[in-house]
Amino acid sequence: MLVDLHAHSSGISRCCRIPYDAVIRAALDVGLDGIVLSNHYQRNYVCDGDFAAFARRYTDEFRLARAYGDTVGCKVFFGAEVTMERHDGAHLLLYGIEERFIEEHPTVFDLCQEELYRMVKAVGGAVIQAHPYRRKRNLLDTRFLDGIEVNCHPLYGRSDFSDMLAIASENGLILTCGGDFHADTYRPRCGVYLPGHLRDGVEIGRYLLRAPTLKLCIQEPNAREAYDHLYVCRTDGDGSEKDV
Repeated sequence: MLVDLHAHSSGISRCCRIPYDAVIRAALDVGLDGIVLSNHYQRNYVCDGDFAAFARRYTDEFRLARAYGDTVGCKVFFGAEVTMERHDGAHLLLYGIEERFIEEHPTVFDLCQEELYRMVKAVGGAVIQAHPYRRKRNLLDTRFLDGIEVNCHPLYGRSDFSDMLAIASENGLILTCGGDFHADTYRPRCGVYLPGHLRDGVEIGRYLLRAPTLKLCIQEPNAREAYDHLYVCRTDGDGSEKDV
């Protein structure tokens, strides 16, 4: 199944222009089998200071989207895109976590990169830096990353595929792909091909960490057609924490 690992909905991500049901239909329209709903999780979304309440709204949005996806034949998996306050607003995508991870740690955006990495690894999850070269180059410390993302959002001008491929290969990182869809452009066809038996976001995280290869579907901005790339992963192969 082809799954876009980076998608948003307006119920949480204010920059997204459409609600989860329209996001899911748009994914189906371009031939995707599923999405990871990785809404923005950031401090400036919590205007009243009630971080626990925001965390609950965040996970409730996912549950609503998943239920709708089940009715129309689109798999919806849980993830998060955390804006790192202490790292110039860099975005880290979290896979392999349960909803309760966010509910139990509602201020993860205030952690440093190493703290968040170790916390996610403690539950068997994966940390991927989203669009490290978007607008400016802000690649974080690769010792505390499991991977980096090829991002197909049309507004960025290019996916940075060749740069991300070189960085991932040189540092033994996973390479993923996502559309970062906000409904402010056309819907790209992109993502990662995953086994159809994966049941939830936790299993996706484990698969990303352990798979010897990952097959990406990439649609370069303003290109008519997508292309596939088979990436050979240079990881430890068992999903364990790096020796850092």
